[in-house]
Amino acid sequence: SSYGNDSSSYGNDSYSSAWGTGAASSSASSSPFKSSSSSFTSQFHAPSVNIFPVIFVLFVITLFGMMVTAHQMEHHPEGTFANCCRVSLHTVNCIYKVIYNLYHCRLGDIPQVVFASEFEEDEYTDEEIERMRLRPGIERALDVEHRKALRKVGIEMNKIKVTKKKGSVQSAGS
Repeated sequence: SSYGNDSSSYGNDSYSSAWGTGAASSSASSSPFKSSSSSFTSQFHAPSVNIFPVIFVLFVITLFGMMVTAHQMEHHPEGTFANCCRVSLHTVNCIYKVIYNLYHCRLGDIPQVVFASEFEEDEYTDEEIERMRLRPGIERALDVEHRKALRKVGIEMNKIKVTKKKGSVQSAGS
């Protein structure tokens, strides 16, 4: 077998890495990494950057991003920006709660934090809803408030009808 022979490519150091025994000794003099520390710092010198313009640019970009997000949230409350904000807030909140529970050694609470649903506390079965009763007097108070709201809506509707009639009479007279 030619595995151990010197003439074989398997036995010589031709396949060794630059950090191996054969190639490292022969290429030590041509290595780009010198032993002196002065040549190392001069070879890998990082450029210096003034920090104040960088902070200013980041501040301006952040301010612009906040203004765009606020505008989008105001004009499209169920749009993509709003949904991304909600998802990012829920993600950060979940990560915070996981870290908090890990720090306080509450490992049993982590599945409830990670797999929690927003509607878990408010979901009731049909039987539970049927068994629920209002406190005495609440039903009457709700009826009174409902009638007040209907009266206010009726008054507003009459105002709208009156202004429309006046507008149509004035436009017909001119």
